Amino acid sequence: MADNLILKGSTWHVRLELPVDVRHAFGNRRKLTKSLKTGNKAEAHVRKLPVLAEWKSVISKSRNGISAEQLENELHLQQKVGETLNGFFETTLLKHVRGEKLFTKENALSFIKIFDSDISIIFKHDPKEAKAWKLKFYEMGSRFYDQKEGKQNTDLVADFLKVTEEFLAIKNKFFSKKSGYSEKQANKITDVFIEPTNYSPKSPFTSSRLDAFAKHQVEIKGLAQKTVDSYVSKLKILKKYLEENGLELSFENYQKFLDSLDEVKTKTKQNHIHSGSGFHKWASKYDAEYKNRYDVRINPFLGHELPKDNKKGKKKEEKRLAFKVEEIKKLYEFAISKQKHQVAYAIKIAGLTGFRIEEVCKLTKNHIVSENGVLSLYVEEGKTDASIRKIPIHPSLESLIDQLVKNADDGGYLIHSSGGNKYGIRSDNISKAFTRIKRELGYDYRHVFHSIRKTVITTLQHNDVKPLIIASIVGHETGTITFDIYSDGASPKQKLEAIKKLPKI
Repeated sequence: MADNLILKGSTWHVRLELPVDVRHAFGNRRKLTKSLKTGNKAEAHVRKLPVLAEWKSVISKSRNGISAEQLENELHLQQKVGETLNGFFETTLLKHVRGEKLFTKENALSFIKIFDSDISIIFKHDPKEAKAWKLKFYEMGSRFYDQKEGKQNTDLVADFLKVTEEFLAIKNKFFSKKSGYSEKQANKITDVFIEPTNYSPKSPFTSSRLDAFAKHQVEIKGLAQKTVDSYVSKLKILKKYLEENGLELSFENYQKFLDSLDEVKTKTKQNHIHSGSGFHKWASKYDAEYKNRYDVRINPFLGHELPKDNKKGKKKEEKRLAFKVEEIKKLYEFAISKQKHQVAYAIKIAGLTGFRIEEVCKLTKNHIVSENGVLSLYVEEGKTDASIRKIPIHPSLESLIDQLVKNADDGGYLIHSSGGNKYGIRSDNISKAFTRIKRELGYDYRHVFHSIRKTVITTLQHNDVKPLIIASIVGHETGTITFDIYSDGASPKQKLEAIKKLPKI
């Protein structure tokens, strides 16, 4: 019967022999048979396919079980059920001993009546085992009836509760397998049901969930990959903490997590909260298993009080500092001496334009344009709309720009870079090289490449350049509707006159 067909009378049937390890999923049957309602063998071959596909799907499911997320949610549920049941049995027995709430024969008979129906279902294909369990409970019932009216014998109550617990474990495993869990998964579920204290909850931050969350943030919400990676990184830190400490995700346990970040600044803790809350909001909408496990109306990440960091207004020596004009020249010359020419060129361009480092590294030959007769560098994308601007080329920068145009790389970029990091940031290797150079010259964390931008702004201010013109050069919004919405900014001529006030490098 290699083709899974058998002829009964004049009708073809599909038949499948069941492997021993999956028979539980089919009521412990050894083989499956179903009429195809046709006497035509060719037609029977076609009709058997969906039937076999359905059977084999159940076989696969019984072997592989439910997904890891569903299993974890079920284990979490069984822990709560097991704790409740254990508590009920202990309390019932204790109160019976004290005479506070007696366990009567009526209580026992109500249990036995329910179990009688369950036994018939569970052992439908095992009459011998069904008979044994029914007999066990019937004998228990008889012992209750043999007792005198009033308080039942405590040993009898204890024995009955023990047998009840044993049967409930069998019932638990049976219905777990019937729900699609594999033998191994059903055993694990039953073990947690019997001994809830052996279960250590896993966090909801599974790899598949985190991947789905990240994909949603990038593709639907349009967040930068770097930002989303930061969110996921923080959620993984929380995942590790919860699992190492055997804690469930809750408001109280999340507060413990925040408290454990004792050397982390409040701002970073706020970023942790933002990451967690964003995940909760996403999972509450799109993840059915998460919704089944948690009360999504309560966001465990919100409402936490954090200690305040230093008072507003850091001391000047703690803030990021601008370089002095002569220090930028020193940086440029030192980079040249170290054969770090690309870094030196980036320093010079930034020092005569106020460009951010990524804006410098994204300049190509096509970004050299003329604006009303003024040769300029065009920034075509940036952090805000104000970042898109054209900056006149400083007279002392013209020869370098000509040189860079001639030596542009295959992509047309003026500054040669390794191509950027995994987020496509072209300035990554230039930034790292700059950090090494400035450290060799004795500058600490307060001086960074962005400090050059601060130097440009400060120099323009000290030369009485109007704020609107400065904002137009460095790509800042002014905060007013008049200038940010309705004005096109300073004219090319105004910007060129301002740029000329920056000293040569």
